[in-house]
Amino acid sequence: MSSGKEELFIYNKYQLCVTDLTNMTYSRALCVLFLQLCVTAPLFAQPSVNTSATVDQQRTLNRRDVGGIVIGQTMTMAGRTFYDSFASAWRDKDEDGTFTVAISERPTARLGSQVFVDYGNRRLFSMFLPPNRTLIPAIGADAAAQVYQAILDYQLAQFFGDPDLGRDEL
Repeated sequence: MSSGKEELFIYNKYQLCVTDLTNMTYSRALCVLFLQLCVTAPLFAQPSVNTSATVDQQRTLNRRDVGGIVIGQTMTMAGRTFYDSFASAWRDKDEDGTFTVAISERPTARLGSQVFVDYGNRRLFSMFLPPNRTLIPAIGADAAAQVYQAILDYQLAQFFGDPDLGRDEL
């Protein structure tokens, strides 16, 4: 006030803010731009809630919507090589993506790695992988063919099976 500058004193409950009036126009312009952004942003935003289906319908997954997945639970390099070769051969076999299989591995120090291929609750393939990793891609491709044929046989057995037996008893 003695310096000749006009200063605006804003008393807040917790602090004292001194703002120069020449900077007030800059801050006022920023406030106006911020308010315009706050007003126009909701107009261009897409709604976050899907109104076409209820929440219960969205939470349930249809088996036709999710299928054709090869789940890999491998831990070693040999298991990963098996998974890669199995998955590439599986894409050629199951072009429609109707079957979901899981590949798991149990590495052991004495016997090497043992891989399992499961479909649903059934174990369709089990094998110890050889230490020579150059043989593993051929084993993975053969395993994909064996598992695909086993799934088709299982589905035929379910379709033409005995009505007195349950689904898991076939």
